[in-house]
Amino acid sequence: MKKVLATLMITLLAATGMAQVKMLKPYLSTTVYNAPGLTPYVENALAIECRSAVYKEFEPGKFKATVEITTIFKQDDKVCDYSKIALDSPVLTDTAAIDGAFIDQQRFSLPNGEYEMEISVIDLNQPNSIPSHDVVNVKVDFPENTPAISDILLFDNYTKAEQQSACTKSGLDFLPRVYPFYGQNDDKLKFYAELYNSDQLYDDGQYLVCYYIETGESSSMMSEFSFKHRFDVGKANILLNSIDIKNLPSGNYYLVVEMRDRSNTLICSNSAFFQRSNPSVSYDLADLAGVNIANTFVNDITDIDTLRRYISYLDPICSEMERNYTYGLVKTGDVKTMQQFLLNFWCTRSPVAPRQAWNDYLAAVKRVNMSFGTTAYSGYRSDRGYVFLKYGQPDKIVESPNEPNAYPYEIWHYYTVANQRNKRFVFMSKDESTNDYHLIHSDVVGEVNNYRWQLEIYSRVYGQGYDHGIDQTEYEKMWGSKASDLYNNPR
Repeated sequence: MKKVLATLMITLLAATGMAQVKMLKPYLSTTVYNAPGLTPYVENALAIECRSAVYKEFEPGKFKATVEITTIFKQDDKVCDYSKIALDSPVLTDTAAIDGAFIDQQRFSLPNGEYEMEISVIDLNQPNSIPSHDVVNVKVDFPENTPAISDILLFDNYTKAEQQSACTKSGLDFLPRVYPFYGQNDDKLKFYAELYNSDQLYDDGQYLVCYYIETGESSSMMSEFSFKHRFDVGKANILLNSIDIKNLPSGNYYLVVEMRDRSNTLICSNSAFFQRSNPSVSYDLADLAGVNIANTFVNDITDIDTLRRYISYLDPICSEMERNYTYGLVKTGDVKTMQQFLLNFWCTRSPVAPRQAWNDYLAAVKRVNMSFGTTAYSGYRSDRGYVFLKYGQPDKIVESPNEPNAYPYEIWHYYTVANQRNKRFVFMSKDESTNDYHLIHSDVVGEVNNYRWQLEIYSRVYGQGYDHGIDQTEYEKMWGSKASDLYNNPR
């Protein structure tokens, strides 16, 4: 009966042409700003990957894509602001040379509060297109007469504004870097931020602004990428600058901006996540000779196999440069250097209580080893173990071990991941008896992103060999199919 059903569904899909439907690939960047004396506003920059859109000829030899963007802000199911616009791509004369992205920027004035922002994007050149839909939690928090820093805008370039538009700030028009990835050929990190109500610190004089890069895993400030600047106090100042990142190695990072008073006391701060790929540069972590292990928790860890195992436990939370170093370190028989590395690792992350930080992490490792281990490997090496150790316990876990037509899958939902909100991980197993779930998709920046993840889950019925077309993202809904609903509305 199952084979007959599968054959019927494949025939129906082929007849309706579902395999030819393209799926738009939008990327969203949301920043929040204040306007002293006025209402704060949320600014969205949405980039549409050109190759994911359908281009149609509107004049002889001229082609363009058109998408419809719907944005809704809600509080407790009440609509607070709403927008629906049609966005045209730049005109092309050669559709064989489609590349890059086209960008929409919009602003929404909203009072302080927490909002649920729904964004839906649909290709108007495809009658049967599948809308791209996302829900993002947005917080607007600028108390009156309180020093604060806006969100940090990462951008590619700017020009002097000839007239006010949705991308104009401080008389400048910015082209935002919607996806915060910097490749080997990128040598500048350009950014813009606004500093509010510094005049509440004192009547006149100057205050200190610090900006620096810190590692994404350990939140450690990188002193060689740390800078200071003094501003005159006022209602609003702007920080427009760049950092040379030619020598910044590959990894996950945050750009941090701080406001400090005359005594160097931290008043407020904000940060922006970005990724760097720069394989030609690495840091030398081998110089650990100055780390004193006497009277520390590592002093009693002398067994070489235990040290190797403990260092391998750190893999999910290591930076890329640390991970590369440990691969060579565990192959050595140098007990002292391994002790020094383990101690330095936790002192960097928890200078006040490195022993407690290590004990807490070790307890988490034991938990994932028990929960996610398989006959092939320990739980900390599994995909679910990696996510649990790196990001902590999820706020919600949706388990679907017996859905008709689907492989067993889980959806983990995090309300907040670093400065990212409302993020998900999707795991799938092809063998119910092994507890072996693999990460097939996440919308967290830096993780596996597979817009065709639903095809993976339902390939149990259709099979991996079914020709569904490169742009199709899901099969026609079958009885009992819940993956899409559970992803968009985890519960």
